Amino acid sequence: MTLLSMAKYRILTVGFDLPGGDFEYIPFDSDQTLLDADIILFEPTLGRYNSVESYQGRSLLTEHSSFAIKERLNHWRSEIVSAVNAGRLVIVFLPKPEICFRYTGDRNFSGTGRSRVTTNIVAETSSYESVPNLDRVVAKSGTAIQLTDGGRYLGPYWSELASYCPYEAEIEGSFKRVLLNAKGGDRIVGAEGSSKNGILLFLPPIRYSEDDFVAYDEDSKSHGWTPEALKFGKRLLATLVALADSITTTRDKTPEPSWAMDSDFRLAAEGELEVRISDVASRLSELQADKASLETALKDEGSLRGLLFEQGTPLELSILEALELFGFDAEPFDDGESEFDAVFVSTEGRCLGEAEGRNNRAINIDKLSQLERNLQEDFARDDVEDYAKGVLFGNAYRLKPIDERGEFFTTKCISGAKRARAALVRTPDLFGPARYLKENELDSEYAKACRQAIFAADGEVVKFPTAPIGEESTIAEATPPRKQNDE
Repeated sequence: MTLLSMAKYRILTVGFDLPGGDFEYIPFDSDQTLLDADIILFEPTLGRYNSVESYQGRSLLTEHSSFAIKERLNHWRSEIVSAVNAGRLVIVFLPKPEICFRYTGDRNFSGTGRSRVTTNIVAETSSYESVPNLDRVVAKSGTAIQLTDGGRYLGPYWSELASYCPYEAEIEGSFKRVLLNAKGGDRIVGAEGSSKNGILLFLPPIRYSEDDFVAYDEDSKSHGWTPEALKFGKRLLATLVALADSITTTRDKTPEPSWAMDSDFRLAAEGELEVRISDVASRLSELQADKASLETALKDEGSLRGLLFEQGTPLELSILEALELFGFDAEPFDDGESEFDAVFVSTEGRCLGEAEGRNNRAINIDKLSQLERNLQEDFARDDVEDYAKGVLFGNAYRLKPIDERGEFFTTKCISGAKRARAALVRTPDLFGPARYLKENELDSEYAKACRQAIFAADGEVVKFPTAPIGEESTIAEATPPRKQNDE
């Protein structure tokens, strides 16, 4: 195998890394297309995700991770199908399936008012949802594997790599031929998927000793590949290129010359298919625009979460949104001479607010002093007759989980707030009431109680009332979806 022959192939690895500079690693959460590559090596995974609870003994993803993981699984399934249909060689390695539960976004409601019960619908999710052609994947492990008669062309690859490829899963699905069986039986651990253009192979994963292949470099203070690993990478590259060349040789087809595409040689069905392809491309463009619009709406809907971790203008915007949900007429103020983070008014009175987010410390007296100066400056304006209620919004230790944060306001800041009779608001405390009011906008009594809590706090941290609906929330599993035909 010449260097020129190996250099003509671009090889992407998705979900795992291989030694050497000949393999381009693509993380699971990337939106990279696979059509840029000649050979794609794919290992099904769920990537990184967040889970704070379980369901039926398995991790239950958070709502955000549920959405993100499903989107990634769909992306890679679509990319694998497109790459195979475009004539690429795609090898899906078969690790043990990762299985968890995710929120589907569907909810069922029963009862009304304070007796209402919300059932969140969840569905089982497998890392193999990213892979077409497979009907069933079962975690089974072993090292005794035999090459089938249909897998003879895989001989050179298997001779070179068998010792690095224990099987971790058995598969069933739509296959052109079975390549590898667990020894002594007909359980499938390697196969070729059914495809008209490219090649889709399912093979046992490549496993190596971390001690032999990875070493810590004291100079760079990082881990890197050992010389043994780099040698293995070169052997693997040559083996994969030889496999791709052998497949190409057996499936070589002469590229169609331009003159053969003249109208004299065209078939009627070709024109009809081109019209259909154009229609699909148009609908795909519209769907992409719809997706972009929905992603923007999703970002806007989640803006209240800025109360938990933001600072600066994003934090101020989240505070204004929460205040408007409380029933205030709230907006920033800037007349060219005076500039205030928030001026908010309701039937209970008029307030002036100052907001501050800190990475690793509490809100100190400096910010309260600025609030007091703003109150005096505001009162001096000709159109203001009453002294506004001062409110200091603080988001201390903003990047830490809420339950790991220290006191939000320093002792001196609290003392000064008592003297000024200013209200102190921990911005994460705004989130729960604001979310409830956003989802129950007709509850004017609760909104009023939240406003009154702000006006009642004189030099104290505001304690917002608990949302009035003691709504019960349960989880139920969705009906499994019907099998999809990808190709």
